[in-house]
Amino acid sequence: MPKKKKVHPIIRILEVLFVIFIALFIANSSGYYEGKVRNKVAITNDKIEEFEQMLANGDDVDLNNFLANDRVDYSNKLSNFGEKLTMDVQVIVKNSFEFIGNIFKSLF
Repeated sequence: MPKKKKVHPIIRILEVLFVIFIALFIANSSGYYEGKVRNKVAITNDKIEEFEQMLANGDDVDLNNFLANDRVDYSNKLSNFGEKLTMDVQVIVKNSFEFIGNIFKSLF
């Protein structure tokens, strides 16, 4: 029975990236993103009409009534760890480049 050839991990990563690219391409081609933007514009137009109506009626107008809070907090322990790890790596890389730059400055 012949052994199966192992696929190189870089090939696997490229395959996954290709699938993600195709999915995003299809979403863009189908107009999904434009539909979401069109929906936000419609909501904004409704809020403008409501604002104008409140002004016409002489009601108290509060800006917070018209601002939509679209931010959804998806953070969890894993994402917080990933963010902390990213910040730590960023500091290490920055310090490393500064150190290497200082070495080159002292040489030349």
